[in-house]
Order: sequence, then structure tokens, then C-alpha cells
Amino acid sequence: MLVFFFLLVFNRVCIQESGSAPSHVAHMFQNLSFRLVLIKPSILECYSLFLIITGSEARDHIEGFLAAMQFCSTVVVILATLLLATVDAKIYERCELARKLEKAGLNGFKGYTVGDWLCVAHYESGFDTSFVDHNPDGSSEYGIFQLNSAWWCNNGITPTQNLCHMDCNDLLNRHILDDIMCAKRVVSSHKSMKAWDSWTRHCAGHDLSEWLKGCDVPLKADSNYDDW
Repeated sequence: MLVFFFLLVFNRVCIQESGSAPSHVAHMFQNLSFRLVLIKPSILECYSLFLIITGSEARDHIEGFLAAMQFCSTVVVILATLLLATVDAKIYERCELARKLEKAGLNGFKGYTVGDWLCVAHYESGFDTSFVDHNPDGSSEYGIFQLNSAWWCNNGITPTQNLCHMDCNDLLNRHILDDIMCAKRVVSSHKSMKAWDSWTRHCAGHDLSEWLKGCDVPLKADSNYDDW
């Protein structure tokens, strides 16, 4: 929704500036809005868009032209990032996620069931792979299991141990095998799921069979704590 809002605002500005017939810039952003295609704008389009946003005082200055190029490049990068994150993210259904977790070997891993993992994922992210939360210490938590940027992944901002050797943004798409592998490392390092406060508060000691109701996934707890 953020991408569409951003595009539509630019489109509205362009139409207002050019009258009833949309300019090249407006047409470019209409294509972005309704076709979800990021096209490479021409130099004139970039410069026109910059002048619409900043006013005409830069029209006769080469500095304004160069600034327009930098501005346009930034806009394209931001739009591409937001669009890719939006398109590739997913909010899982409970049973669909249960089957994926079982297939990835989490049912019985270190003595915990798929019910434990569903419970954590629900309270951490609502099964939303794109969820990001920010902490008072400056770190952030990413993805369906809310893995912390100070310890488990690298977001390019937070000083990090990066114990899972991965980019935090890779945790935000629908492909959750990397999330699962990192979550296994968390449990192996802590010898329990207590690394997630939500598990301690909402899942530990509770009947977790309800999380698997109707999913055709067994509630399995394996006592063999083999390293993965």
C-alpha cells in the first residue's frame, strides 16, 4: 500500500502541474502504479520530476540538473526496494505454516513441537514474513520469528554478531527456510526457546495441541537433542 500511495501522490502532482493531459512524468508513474513495472526514466523525465517537486528556481543551473539525477536515482531505488519487499512477502495461514515447519524438521527439534513454533510465530509476527520491529537499544527484529539484528543477522546499521551469517532483509520474504535454519541456531545456542519472551509468556507450559488442530500435523516432541 505504501508503494501505491507514493506513486499516486507523484502522479497527482504531475497531472496538476501539466493540466488535463498528463506529462511524460505523470505517464511514467501511472505505469508504475497500475502495471507494477519499474521502468528506467529518461533524463528529461527525471529533470522534469525534480523541477515539479522543488520548483523552477533550479531550471537554469547545472547543479539543479545534477541534483535531479541523484534525486531520480534515489526514487527508483526506494520504489524498487519497497515493491520487491511487498510482492515477495507473505502472511501464512496457520496450517500451511505448520506443514512447512514440519517439513523443515522443526517438529521435535531440541524437544520442541511445531505447536511451540506456531505459538512463537503468532505472537512475534502474526505469521507475517515482512514484519519488522524496532527496539529501544537501536536493534531491530526481522521476519516471521523476529530474529534480532544485533545477534543473528546484519541490517547494515546495527553492530552485529551476525551468528546466522545473513542479511536481515533476506528474512522478510515468503521463503522461510533461511528463517528456520537461523531459528534452529538460536535454540541450539540457548539450549531452549527462552530466547523468545513470547514463548515464555504465552507458550511454555500451555496445551499447544490447539495450534495444530485441523492441520494433519502430529504433535511430536523428540527427546533426541542431536545437533543439526
